[in-house]
Amino acid sequence: MAVLPSSAHEDLLSSITSTDFRKIVIRAVHVRGQRVLLRRMELWASIDRQLCELVDRLRTTGHCHTLEVELRFTHTEGDLSEICFTKFLSGFREKGVVTVIDATCGHRVLHSSTHSH
Repeated sequence: MAVLPSSAHEDLLSSITSTDFRKIVIRAVHVRGQRVLLRRMELWASIDRQLCELVDRLRTTGHCHTLEVELRFTHTEGDLSEICFTKFLSGFREKGVVTVIDATCGHRVLHSSTHSH
C-alpha cells in the first residue's frame, strides 16, 4: 500500500519484483473533488506510465496474473461518485484492472474497469 500521488512512487514501483504480485493499493488522501484531481493529472499520468512498465517488467519474468490497482480515497470532501474515473490510469487499464474505492463511505466501489465499457 502506498500513499499517492507523490513523487516517491517511482522508487516504490520500480522496486517490485515478485512474480506472485497481484494487487497494489494506492491510498489517495485529501481529495476535494474533481478539480483537485484534474490538477494532479500529470502526476497520475506518471504513475500510469510506471504501472505499465511494472506490468511489462513482471511479464518478462514470468508473472502470469492480472495486476489490479485499487485507488482507495480517504479524507475526502465532496461527492466522489460524481467524478468520472474512466480517464485515471488509462494505459494501465489495457494491461490490468483499476478499482476506485471510497473508504470514507464503507469502502463503496465507485468504479471498476472490469465493469466499464
